[in-house]
Amino acid sequence: MYSYNDFERLFLRYKLEGIPAGVSIEKFCMSNQVPYNLFSKWYKDTRKKIIPVQVLGSPSTEAEVPESPSSIREVKPESDPRLSCHTELRILVDIRMSNGV
Repeated sequence: MYSYNDFERLFLRYKLEGIPAGVSIEKFCMSNQVPYNLFSKWYKDTRKKIIPVQVLGSPSTEAEVPESPSSIREVKPESDPRLSCHTELRILVDIRMSNGV
């Protein structure tokens, strides 16, 4: 019986040894006498929070915000910035995972 730690170590070894050598995960499992179907089930069960994301389009290079401080608009304290009309919306997403995927 294989434990969570066994599969975790195998996956780490695959990332360090198998990927640079161009070996598929199936062949790496076979060379280490680990049934691929068990590894695949473990991977799907432990990584089920990873979901595919599709990004549609990208901002054009012309739409970038200039870095000069003079172009930054000052918000007057008496006006509510939530009520002003903005035609541009920027979202910054920083995704970091502990397993390196």
